[in-house]
Amino acid sequence: MEIDNWIHSPVGGIHFITSVIGLFTGAYILLTRKGTKIHKSIGYVFSISLLLVNVSALFIYDFNNGKPSVFHYLIIVSLFFLFFGILPMLKKNKTKKSLNKHIIGLNGAAIGLWAAGATEYFIRELAHDLNKNELIIYSFLISIPFALAITISITYNLKKLHKNK
Repeated sequence: MEIDNWIHSPVGGIHFITSVIGLFTGAYILLTRKGTKIHKSIGYVFSISLLLVNVSALFIYDFNNGKPSVFHYLIIVSLFFLFFGILPMLKKNKTKKSLNKHIIGLNGAAIGLWAAGATEYFIRELAHDLNKNELIIYSFLISIPFALAITISITYNLKKLHKNK
């Protein structure tokens, strides 16, 4: 793995660094105790890094001959999950419904970032001899376990929330 295969410009550097920050902070908030001050602080770092990942991605076009790729379309999905999970927590009165939205949104955002990272790793490091159709098929196959992980994680955390209330 060579770094110049990942970073081609200053925007690419910002994208790469904020992606790594998002991967680690997202994993941390998913795997540690919820509702603590550190959870909230790390959650803000995650949210800002994911926002920067998505904004910087708008300016990166090295996958598809200078045209938008599937990653550009997934920016909408990523931002939807991020804002769906963050906005309810910015309100003073947090309800069970707002916590449900937070869990759904942030689980989708954090695991979705891991899915994008795995797909990007596959494309940049392993898929050199594949044609466009094969890339699409393999990328789709890579995303299936992450979609299952999002579903399992949301279900687990919602059950845990409702059990404790």
